[in-house]
Amino acid sequence: MLLAALPDTEALIVPAEATDQHQTTERQRHGRPNVCTMGAYAFQGHRGAPMRETQANIERVTRLNAHIQRLHLSIEDSLNTIKPGQTVLARRFYGSQPEQWQPYLREHWWPVAVTAKPGHPSEMTVDRPTYPSYDPGQQYTLLGPVGKPFAYKRTIRQVLMIAHDTMPSPLLMSTEWLLSNKVNTTLVLSGKAVDYPVSELPKELEVIRSDDKLQWPNRVMTVGWADQVFVAVGQDDEMGRFKEVLELFKALRAEVPKQYIFGVSQLIQPCGVGACQACTISLQGGDYALACLDGPALDLTALHLP
Repeated sequence: MLLAALPDTEALIVPAEATDQHQTTERQRHGRPNVCTMGAYAFQGHRGAPMRETQANIERVTRLNAHIQRLHLSIEDSLNTIKPGQTVLARRFYGSQPEQWQPYLREHWWPVAVTAKPGHPSEMTVDRPTYPSYDPGQQYTLLGPVGKPFAYKRTIRQVLMIAHDTMPSPLLMSTEWLLSNKVNTTLVLSGKAVDYPVSELPKELEVIRSDDKLQWPNRVMTVGWADQVFVAVGQDDEMGRFKEVLELFKALRAEVPKQYIFGVSQLIQPCGVGACQACTISLQGGDYALACLDGPALDLTALHLP
């Protein structure tokens, strides 16, 4: 079974690899341990799995449209296990050349696909804006995997994904997984997302183009049959846009249950291990979550939205 399961289901979660090569410090949050390893090249991430610093080379760059370019990178085999929903933090690596000035924050990359063929280097595909430019031969260091994989109900049959005024890239890696498990999947593109080239998407994926107000034909039916929903929105007002989508679903459905609609947070992550708490998200009841440890997919009904 390829799909990770929600906590209240019986489906199997692929176990994380353990490591005992680095000393760790532990702190308690929400009644469970979150471990940050302060070694030079490894940290503790999701469920204690090691988040390592590895190298990647850009093999080729393709232009998808005027606003999006696709990077094809050769990666180390340790990143083969990255799952839909998990990300990497990237920084340019100059090798023996004098190090160039670059921002403190690493770039937050959402893999679109990861492939591994016997006898060939593993490859990761990433969508990026056309600025800054990337060139074949450039090297990057990657910290990852960051975050939890997307979780699905054991009995899931229909999944709805919505990209509202943002690139759909955070949602795309999961489409192959869902379709290969015979899960009917629909992707709604709204706002800036409508320009994404559908030729790059699996043919079995149903793609719907919506207007800026999330209006599309047969919307009530599309929302009604979805067993789970995953939403990515523009980062200019992420929480406000999540609220907009949640209110829409409350208006279209008799009930919006827990663990039904998830917001995929794209907040900036300086560290990726929960140490800086820059990606803190308020929850109902005064609690909080960290996008890098508890996300990126968070139950919208549990968030404290504006």
